[in-house]
Amino acid sequence: MGKTTKNVILYRNGNLPDRLADILANADENDLRILVTLMMTADDDGCACSDSEISSLLELDRAEVNASLKFWRGAGFISSGSVSQRSAETKKTEDKKKETKKDTERGKEAQSAHRTGAVAHTSIGMYESAELAMLLETRKSLALFINEAQRVLGKTLNNHDVGILVGIIEQLGFDEEAVLNILAYAVRLKHPQVRYAEKIAISFYDEGIIDTEAIVEKINHIEAAAETLTQIRSLFGLGSRGLSTAEKKLFTSWSEKLGYGIDVIRLAYDITIDTIHEPAPKYTNSILERWHAEGLHTASDIEEYIRSQKASTSKGHEKSYDTDEFFEASLKRSFEEFDKKYGSEK
Repeated sequence: MGKTTKNVILYRNGNLPDRLADILANADENDLRILVTLMMTADDDGCACSDSEISSLLELDRAEVNASLKFWRGAGFISSGSVSQRSAETKKTEDKKKETKKDTERGKEAQSAHRTGAVAHTSIGMYESAELAMLLETRKSLALFINEAQRVLGKTLNNHDVGILVGIIEQLGFDEEAVLNILAYAVRLKHPQVRYAEKIAISFYDEGIIDTEAIVEKINHIEAAAETLTQIRSLFGLGSRGLSTAEKKLFTSWSEKLGYGIDVIRLAYDITIDTIHEPAPKYTNSILERWHAEGLHTASDIEEYIRSQKASTSKGHEKSYDTDEFFEASLKRSFEEFDKKYGSEK
């Protein structure tokens, strides 16, 4: 096997860990797929495929593979190495403990450096049981935080999950309230797992978002954008089908780039139907972009703009435009610009 690093399955031939039910309850779909892959590729000595081989076989990102392997190592299912290295397993375990302790201390001193790659995803929350127990005993706020975290998630956490939560605080620099907000967000997303919350926390950290106020604002923004997207789907009658890349980019730009809420988008949609008598997202987009270029940001701004344009158009004429006629006249230029930009496709 040379120097290739393999994953060694420690539980096989009917030998199972005592906490099997708890471990499987905390495993997600990728974790289970990776465990099955390891079991299917293991030889008689329990030596299975490497991290890179798993990534290639399952077409998963290496970060996802590493996260799952970390979970199974923490649960005691697997270890890293090869058959020729098994005799050195004890020494490697001791070295790993020393390295983990150093990583923890570096994380405390530097508030982590995940953004620059100095602290790997797999190093977060790797505490020895005694070290974790001492932290919870000496820092009562941490113990209270873990109790509240269990209440938010609606389940009792094992040492592995507790270690991750403590690591997010100790190594990444989040405070307890921030992590509880992240856990509550994960529950609302129907992913009430600590490891899912860890991924969210790391993504926020990578964006430089750590303090509670900024995290709450970020979550509110994400949820508002998701709700707007749901309402847009309903408006255009798209049902539950998946959005194309172009559709998702277009719809997202309305709230993210142009800054419009569903009230403004609905106004543009109504004008689209009144003008061309069918839902056409790209046509609606031409209306929204024109409003944005005119510096119109709210529904009241736009309604006032329409009224003033209608009055201006009607002035000096014997006959005033009705609403439909006005919309056709005011959008004629937008539609011509739209055709130039997007072609004849609606």
